Amino acid sequence: MKLEEAFKTIISLIPDAKSEEVPLIAAAGRVLAADVVAEHDYPEADVSRMDGYAVGQGSEGACLVVNEISAADSYEKPLGKGECVRVATGAKVPSNTEFVVPFENAHRSGENVTYQQGEDRKKHITHAGSDIRKGDVIARKGMRVDIRMMEIFASMRIPSLPCAKAPLVGVISTGSELTEDFTKPGTVNSNFYHMAGLLRIFDVDMKYFGVVPDDEGELSKTMKQAALECDMVITFGGTGFSRYDLLKLTVLEAGGEIPVEGVRIGPGKTFRFGLLGGRPLFMFPGSPAAAIACSEVFLVQAIRKWHGLKTGCIKAVSGFTMKKKKGFSKLVRTWLRFSEDGHAIVDQGGVGFPCVSVISEEAEIMHDGELVDVWLASKMLI
Repeated sequence: MKLEEAFKTIISLIPDAKSEEVPLIAAAGRVLAADVVAEHDYPEADVSRMDGYAVGQGSEGACLVVNEISAADSYEKPLGKGECVRVATGAKVPSNTEFVVPFENAHRSGENVTYQQGEDRKKHITHAGSDIRKGDVIARKGMRVDIRMMEIFASMRIPSLPCAKAPLVGVISTGSELTEDFTKPGTVNSNFYHMAGLLRIFDVDMKYFGVVPDDEGELSKTMKQAALECDMVITFGGTGFSRYDLLKLTVLEAGGEIPVEGVRIGPGKTFRFGLLGGRPLFMFPGSPAAAIACSEVFLVQAIRKWHGLKTGCIKAVSGFTMKKKKGFSKLVRTWLRFSEDGHAIVDQGGVGFPCVSVISEEAEIMHDGELVDVWLASKMLI
C-alpha cells in the first residue's frame, strides 16, 4: 500500500467532530463548527471617525453648536440647517447629519462654528452597516479563530462560538520491557512523551491507560476499554512479527478491522490503522523514529479532519540531499523555515516548525533545492 492510499483510507474513516459552545474569551485557536452569521449591522449606527462637529444638512459654512456628545453619549434630536453638535471619535452622529468637520478644519467663536465651504462632505462618517450587514457570514465553518477574529466577534456582541469539540484520545503503550521510572533499568517509554506533547499542541484531550505488558488478555481488555471510553485510540509497540507482537491478533479477535497495513514507508513499515468498536485505532511501531514520523503524518491529519480543517501536504524546497532505495517512501524528520525572500525551505537543522518531508517511492536521491512533499506537525502554520 502506498502512503497516499493509506492517507486517503485513514481520512475517509475519521468522523466529524461534534459541536460545543465555547465562551469567546476561550475560543482563540479553536475551529468553528458552523458559520457565524451577523445578527445586526456593524457599526450599528452612523459614527464619527474624527473629533469635530457633526453638521446638519444644508448648512453652508457656518453653524450653531447645540450640544456636545462623547463616544458614550447620543443626541436624539435631528440636526436642523445651520446646527451642529460637537462629537468625539466613535460618537453616534445625530440624524440629519450631512458630514463631520474635524476640529483642525473649523474655527469656533463662542457657540458659533465656521468652516471652509469646500469641506469634503463624504469624509469622516462611518455609516451603519458599512463594515458588516445583518445576515452576513462573519466567519465560515472550518476556520480557526484567530486574534483578529476575536475582536470582530466582540464588536458584534457575540459572547460564545460553536466550535468543534476536541476528541478524547486514549493512549496505550505496550511491551513488558518499558519503564516509566527514569531511575530504573529498562526501555524508557519516550514515545508517550512525544505523543502527550503533540496532543497538547493540537488542544486534544488525552486519557492514558499506561503500559500494558505482552499479555493478550490484558491487552484486549485495555483496548476494549479505551475504545469504549474514547473517540480515538493510539497504541505504541506490538506491531512487528515476533511472538511478543500481539496487537494485530488482539484487534481482530476483539472484532476490529485493519484496513491499513503494509504501507511502503520507512521508517514505519509496520504501522497499522484500524477500527475497534467503531473507533479509529492508530497502531504505531515501538521504534521512536517510526512512531514520531507516522504520527506526525497520519495522526496530525486525522485530527485536522476531525475538526473540519483541510488535510494534505504542502510543497517546500529541500535544504539537504539524501539517498534512498526505490520501492518505499522515505519519511524524514525535518523543520520548515522561510528564507529572506519568502520561500519555504525544509532541512534537518532543528530550527523552525516541525514537519515530515517525504522522498517518493520512485526516487533514489533527493537533491538540495528540489521540491518535496511536506507534512506539517505544527499548529502555528495550520
